[in-house]
Amino acid sequence: MFKKLRSQSEVHISLLLGLFFVVLGIFILFNTGRIRGTSDTSPVDEESIETVLDLINAFFLEVTNMLSIIIGGFPIIAGILLILFGVFMFKVGQTVRDTTKYDGFLSFFFLGLSLLLFVVTTVLMMQVYGWWAILFFIAFMVHLLYNIYNEYLNPKHRKEHYMIIMFFYGIAYFFTQNAVYSNIDESLNPTDVLSINMFFGLIWLLALLSLWVGVFLSKSKNLLKKPKARSAEEMSRSSKRGINKLNPNQYLGFSEEMYQFRNRLLKKAKDFIEIDIPSWLKVNYLELLLGFLVLVFILVEFNNRQGVFTEGYFRISQMNYIYEWINLFLTLTLAVLYMVFTVMNTWRNIHYNRQMIVIAALWLKLTVSLYITIFKDVELSLFILPFNIVLVILTTPLLLFSIFKEFNGGTTIDRDKKAQDGSTDR
Repeated sequence: MFKKLRSQSEVHISLLLGLFFVVLGIFILFNTGRIRGTSDTSPVDEESIETVLDLINAFFLEVTNMLSIIIGGFPIIAGILLILFGVFMFKVGQTVRDTTKYDGFLSFFFLGLSLLLFVVTTVLMMQVYGWWAILFFIAFMVHLLYNIYNEYLNPKHRKEHYMIIMFFYGIAYFFTQNAVYSNIDESLNPTDVLSINMFFGLIWLLALLSLWVGVFLSKSKNLLKKPKARSAEEMSRSSKRGINKLNPNQYLGFSEEMYQFRNRLLKKAKDFIEIDIPSWLKVNYLELLLGFLVLVFILVEFNNRQGVFTEGYFRISQMNYIYEWINLFLTLTLAVLYMVFTVMNTWRNIHYNRQMIVIAALWLKLTVSLYITIFKDVELSLFILPFNIVLVILTTPLLLFSIFKEFNGGTTIDRDKKAQDGSTDR
């Protein structure tokens, strides 16, 4: 069953997008008054939240406040159009399943839909992050361009590709978090941030799924297929006519310089201490040890925060506790994923990239949390200060290990693709 679902992923994603637009359209039609602005659009009073139903209602009310900014005074028209578009997406899913005749057109349709969803996500984020949300849009565009032109990029530089994408997302995350915590006690409250983050996170995920379908369909029609390597004679004639195309791969490969710097640093360290590193000591063992310590510290803090819920001190109107618990749970999830990928990397020599992405996200979240705790006068905090400092100290070498570690493993497909691309370059 799982294989069948995976083999028809593009169909299921189309149906999922259709379901989202239909549900969103129905939701808008049932909340036309608040979206149009004829009813009270003031922020939710957190003290009035007494039950889980009140909490869910508060989230939906915040979503309607966001939608009112986008669709303004035409909620009925917008709701009907979204429902019709959702039905159209169901038809698209059926078409993708039954025939490949329209794959070329549909590939551009899904790519355009992905871009549109990215734009909508940016507009929504501006309600919380202000103009800093543009940084996320830039990161979205880098991510989108990478997926579209992936075939043109040398798989030997895959690590650099991910590092560049993570750099843009990291910059966007830092500045947007700094902006939101600067206003969280003035014009924003935890309910606002949670509602909007969950909603734009959902749209961002749907945008990535739409992007994946667009790239998949374009490859099936060879629209984004990497052209065959030209002979030396053809390249010489092209260069004489001045029509050499820009090759992005010539600007990558900076990891080789990083590896050389690492080797020089290790050599100087061994010469200084006059002790050679044991052959049995692998970086993976240090990653497992430090990763386990990180997981323990996060589990301790998560258990302490969980005690607030289980020992009767929590009231559902205390949104700051819910906000902290959800963020702490996400941090714990990242720590668990890092351990899983590190174990797989140690014993099966795979998941280098996933390990690096997860530890980068975890380090960024912990570092930004430490920055917020020290420099921002807010009550929301994921960890007590000593724990946060220790976690940053533990995850920093883990991040450096991933950055300076050579990615020689991977699946058989990855290795074959690298070998094929390497022979083409020669």
